[in-house]
Amino acid sequence: MDRNEVIDYYKQEEILESILQVSKNREVGGTLYNGRYTSRPNVLQYKNDLMGLVKKGVVAFHASVERWKNPMKLDTKMRKDDMNRLRNGWDLILDIDSDMGLEAAKLAAKRIIQVLEDYKIEDYGLKFSGRRGFHICVPWRAFPKKVDFEDTSNQFPEIPQAVASYIREKIKPLLLQDLIELKGSFHELSQDIEGHVDRLTPFVFVEVEKDWGKRHLFRMPYSLHDSTWLVSYPLKKEELDGFEMEDASPGRVELGREFFKNVERACAKDLVVDAVNWMSKKRERKEDKEEVEKIKPTDPIPEDRFPPCIKNILDGIPGGRKRSVFVLITFLRRMGWDWEKVEERLGAWNDKNDPPLQENYINTQLKWFKRQERDLVSPSCDNGMYYRSFGVCSPDKKCKQGTDEIKIKNPVVYPFKKK
Repeated sequence: MDRNEVIDYYKQEEILESILQVSKNREVGGTLYNGRYTSRPNVLQYKNDLMGLVKKGVVAFHASVERWKNPMKLDTKMRKDDMNRLRNGWDLILDIDSDMGLEAAKLAAKRIIQVLEDYKIEDYGLKFSGRRGFHICVPWRAFPKKVDFEDTSNQFPEIPQAVASYIREKIKPLLLQDLIELKGSFHELSQDIEGHVDRLTPFVFVEVEKDWGKRHLFRMPYSLHDSTWLVSYPLKKEELDGFEMEDASPGRVELGREFFKNVERACAKDLVVDAVNWMSKKRERKEDKEEVEKIKPTDPIPEDRFPPCIKNILDGIPGGRKRSVFVLITFLRRMGWDWEKVEERLGAWNDKNDPPLQENYINTQLKWFKRQERDLVSPSCDNGMYYRSFGVCSPDKKCKQGTDEIKIKNPVVYPFKKK
């Protein structure tokens, strides 16, 4: 678009009103034609402010996820306490971006939406980012005023980071299966990135931002994107599947749509509580994973020392067979089995399945795993997509370690624990 076309786009009354409405109590930044950014802090109060920037060469507008009493008082050298006193609140903006293209980004958006709806959060915002992904918004009103007896407004970016990380963890196994189905196999999926896949995670292919810092900006609804000239366009949930990038062309978008919805107050409380509790346990899980990584037996571990869940899988199962291929390969390799023995055991296992998997599927997965630079970690016992979900978790005394709860965190650890 040339400068006159950009001016004609932004001077539309509904565009002006939409951008100004979102800009209230926010820091605003702009992207110029040459890719550089306007100086910060800055605000938009009036239509003439916005059009003045456009005429000076601003082509895209960004706003802070944080809401401020007076954004113009912001300074890069401000202390945390000073920023807390200036901050009114913040919005959770989940930024989805995919090198695999729009269809993969849609899969991530739908999984995130499902998590929000499971937590009874209905009036979230959804919009096309303007390039190759989507933004999902849970407005400030949805969050409780205090978390752990401290003002939630002062817990930025800690709480939104915890919520984003928790949602990523919730959608991780399902999104990976979605992407595998989209591409056809692990092998086909891994061709979409260069080099070896270090960890089997969907976020190699579809990123869901989780580590933004203070004064983080997002592209405003109805802003143009400076590289595609498409609109950052608010969408309805039912439009997501059929959405095409051309639908966000400046001449095709429907004006007047809202991105920040009037949600029920504190409706995200349960999500925040679960996310904060999950984050507090993350260090413990990291230590568990490090324990698994250290397991390198000098001799292959025999099957009679395997945990009940692995033995149940090896007896043949009617459901969860594809996920069990991943479990068995990662587990057996951690047990010190060579590839020839792993392949032979998978073949014998598959003969017991009713119905068995296609031999080509197992061979494809074996080839993919052999190409990795190191053996991957087996799913942990509390991973909801494995063991319990297809009925093979039957903990014994060693699993419980003399208690009423499962104490072993990963099947790989079982053979090395005493009763």
